[in-house]
Amino acid sequence: MHAALQLLLFSTVAFVTLSAALVLLSIFYGLIENDLELHSPGKEAAIAGVASLIEGAGVWLVVWGIPAAQRGLGMRALFVPAIVVALIYKIAHLEDWGRGDVLLLLMFQSVIVCSGALLVFGRFGLALLILAGFGIILAVIAGFARSL
Repeated sequence: MHAALQLLLFSTVAFVTLSAALVLLSIFYGLIENDLELHSPGKEAAIAGVASLIEGAGVWLVVWGIPAAQRGLGMRALFVPAIVVALIYKIAHLEDWGRGDVLLLLMFQSVIVCSGALLVFGRFGLALLILAGFGIILAVIAGFARSL
């Protein structure tokens, strides 16, 4: 596959998962009766577009620049784009969001990506285990949030 198409594919997947993570985070905050303040859909799409381009470029650099045998180790380098995306969202929502909101957004996106990749590769049990574990974590967070 051509390198530009790979970058486009990775950025598109990052955009879709980041958008889904925002929607799911907003639904979760509604369930725990907390307010996640978002900008207009256009502005949120622009923020997600920039962030997804950074995430997609990070994955593309790992896939393109690291031999297949060492890619598992090279995936650790994706913490740098994740930190940049966290900073982008923190700066974009400086007055509205706390630290936990950005971390929850990245957790939602990570769970979506991991479970989606596992489903594509046919590892249904492990995908279900990740989703169940994340559900338990969200239940604990919701319990603490409602008790406050």
